[in-house]
Amino acid sequence: MALDLAIYGYDTDIGKLVIETLEELKIDIGKLYPLSPLEGEFDAVALNGRNYMIEPVSSFDFSKAQVAMFLCPPDESKRLCGIATEAGCIVIDNSRRFSGDEKVPLVLPELNPYAVKDALERKVVIPPASVSAELALSLSVLHDEFGVARAQVTALESVSEHGRAGTETLARETTLLLNGMALEDNDFPAQLAFNIHTRIGDLSESGYSTHEEVVLHEVKRLLGDFERGFDFTSIQVPVFYGHTAVIHVELEEDVPVGAVEDAFNACKWIKVADKDELLTPVTHGINETKLLITRLHADPSSRRAFDFIVLMDNARRGEAYSCVQIANLLGKELNLIGND
Repeated sequence: MALDLAIYGYDTDIGKLVIETLEELKIDIGKLYPLSPLEGEFDAVALNGRNYMIEPVSSFDFSKAQVAMFLCPPDESKRLCGIATEAGCIVIDNSRRFSGDEKVPLVLPELNPYAVKDALERKVVIPPASVSAELALSLSVLHDEFGVARAQVTALESVSEHGRAGTETLARETTLLLNGMALEDNDFPAQLAFNIHTRIGDLSESGYSTHEEVVLHEVKRLLGDFERGFDFTSIQVPVFYGHTAVIHVELEEDVPVGAVEDAFNACKWIKVADKDELLTPVTHGINETKLLITRLHADPSSRRAFDFIVLMDNARRGEAYSCVQIANLLGKELNLIGND
């Protein structure tokens, strides 16, 4: 047997990366159902040497697939999720619609793969936001080894956090400005090209942005509370792909910087850069499935405090990779995919 998988949003930037990742990880897929919001698309999606015809989502029978990925905006997820789950299909929802819902399993496969069992009953499972995954994966190494007392993070997030709308807007604005032309109106609160946004999302009463609140909530769900707290600030930068996080961490015990580096080096999803290597998200982060650690050094004011920078391909590693890994875990729980 094999997993029958439906994908709504197969033609989005994340959807295309999901198809590539399914092939790269050699996930055992029986049938693929690429779903479109349009009627009458006479085209196909290739996977593992086979072509799968695109079907309209409006008439699709979700009982034909054991798992469906929704790589779409929240309003489309709201319209379709109930239809899929009532048909017995388990939904991997990447729309962020369920981000604050404690009843919906939040799964980061490297950290809590067991949580997919809850999805068998709830019928919905969500991956964390890409920057939440980046922070949880990097901080978990230190938390498991030494205990993290406090972490303070500033994330420089690329425009692909907003999907194709972000990358296309940045490209269009860059072209217009370089040619001395006026910018067009769009859905972003300010110019993206050659500019920095000091927050992502609306500002809430807490003083955090709505995006920051999601990340704070998700990291807490994945790692628990730190003794002296976790603080997070997100900044939008004019980069197409790749998130960069600047992290200050205080551990629960005195630790030499060499021990921290050894802990990172021992982790299979992390790569520590050479000390004299200049890392950038464009040159090194894109298409990299590991998190890249650079600029690791001790804080001279404390034997328990350290600073480092983490780079991650937010689209491929942060979103597509997590969605595919969750599908693989669900296939194993349903006894459709063998355990390695």
